Amino acid sequence: MLKKPDVAHHLLRLATDYLIALGHYWKESFGVEKVLASGGDPSSSNQLISPRHFEEFALPYNKEVNEKLLEMGYRHLYVHICGEQNKNLPYWAKVPMGDPGFVSFGHEVEIETAAEYFPQDVIIGNIEPAIIQTGTPQEVYDIAREVIEKGKKCPGGFALSPGCGLPPKAPPLNVWMMTKAVNDFGWYE
Repeated sequence: MLKKPDVAHHLLRLATDYLIALGHYWKESFGVEKVLASGGDPSSSNQLISPRHFEEFALPYNKEVNEKLLEMGYRHLYVHICGEQNKNLPYWAKVPMGDPGFVSFGHEVEIETAAEYFPQDVIIGNIEPAIIQTGTPQEVYDIAREVIEKGKKCPGGFALSPGCGLPPKAPPLNVWMMTKAVNDFGWYE
């Protein structure tokens, strides 16, 4: 990106064209009513690139993919904005997500902050996976309750989820405690 930006743009062009072609394939194979197109973008986190580089190298391609998918008839898109992306959120907000979109976040982005940038979309997240894997059942329950209480205020809706993937070595009891927290606190009034 720094020494040969043209090479980075070429690779991003290839990836973008591939994702758009994949969207056409899904549409032809399954129809847009039966597919929730999804993607994630950990490589554009602020741990790896600056907001300036996000604007140049990630934003145009993410925006193009989502615009093309929506033009194909996909109504909803699911995007996981992975890692520390707080400084990129003003740019992410320019990427169409659907009607509504489903936008998930890692623990690095506060639920309230996500809702500010995506008020019409369903916010998904964002329990830190390490807590699910190594925390006590009570810690998992308590953090799930906190996240649910914040999420219930999202104007577009909310779904509780790990802040990334569910850790493969997460104790079943910890996963169940997330479900218990949803049953205890997750209902809209």
